[in-house]
Amino acid sequence: MMVNGLWQMGQTDFAVTHYGLRIVAPIENTGIDRDALDRYIEEQIYTLPGTDRHREEFSIVLTGSRAIGWHGCGSDVDLDILCPRPVYQSVHQACFEAGIINSPTAFWYSVKGDDWQRYFGPKQVIRPHFSLIPLDVIQRQFTEYDDVALWIWTTAQIVADPSRQFQAIRETFQGYPRDVLIRKIKYRWLLAWYMGIEGCPRGTGLLAAVSELLKLFFLVEGKPYPYPKSLIRLAPETELGKEFCPMLERVVDLVIGKAEPQLTPEERISLAYHYLGCEDGGEESQRLEELCARAMIEAGVDPNWVKADYGNLDELLSGSLGPPP
Repeated sequence: MMVNGLWQMGQTDFAVTHYGLRIVAPIENTGIDRDALDRYIEEQIYTLPGTDRHREEFSIVLTGSRAIGWHGCGSDVDLDILCPRPVYQSVHQACFEAGIINSPTAFWYSVKGDDWQRYFGPKQVIRPHFSLIPLDVIQRQFTEYDDVALWIWTTAQIVADPSRQFQAIRETFQGYPRDVLIRKIKYRWLLAWYMGIEGCPRGTGLLAAVSELLKLFFLVEGKPYPYPKSLIRLAPETELGKEFCPMLERVVDLVIGKAEPQLTPEERISLAYHYLGCEDGGEESQRLEELCARAMIEAGVDPNWVKADYGNLDELLSGSLGPPP
């Protein structure tokens, strides 16, 4: 129910955002042959020891680049198998004892040798693999508003989901509660500038600052952000990212030596600082700060807090913002 600009669910207020479950193409349009995938599931997943009720107990979801339409012809097939905790324990123990997996605490599996090529062919995809995960782990990630996990599971494509056991968990996410969202935004904003200004070594600090800003771009729109290697690639889907990702990519390229190779490392770092606005920033960095400030206020952050800007740093250093969200 909408009340005064908030989603009300019980006693919890959820900030209104543009975020929703991303609409993705059917699995047939992910570059995966459905017959090959079904055969892989039948022969590699539904034959796992530890249960005889695979179809009733296993939810199977496609994650990674193929789930969101960012795959290439060489992208791997990432599958996650979700099941109740007792089933997970039974299957894990049976597979460990059979030598199918090697870890006594986790479950990740890839077909041995070249046998996987009979499903998808040697040139179509990189080796397919899957993980087995208890559903209560997914539930906890949603309850704790784990950003990367939320991104993974809300962009996943469902292949099989008996009794909607996974979908029921996914539908619990209707946006971040206002207080959670505001704390996440504050934390990322302060940490970006702390790492940019105080980070040591300076190049590493700049890279960390860029990463925090990219996360902020998602959060001010109420969206969870992806894992680190996909941040710079997917951030242009946000309004701030659309405008500022080219500048942030220049900062990264300067730090790693890809841009301006004729300059010394220290000269490149100084130029990167200028671009980012950590030291006497130019017009573009000033616009970055202005638009981030506006976006934070629109997301619900107190305008006085935003105006104080780096003067709020003690909230981060003293721990009053709590542990890293």
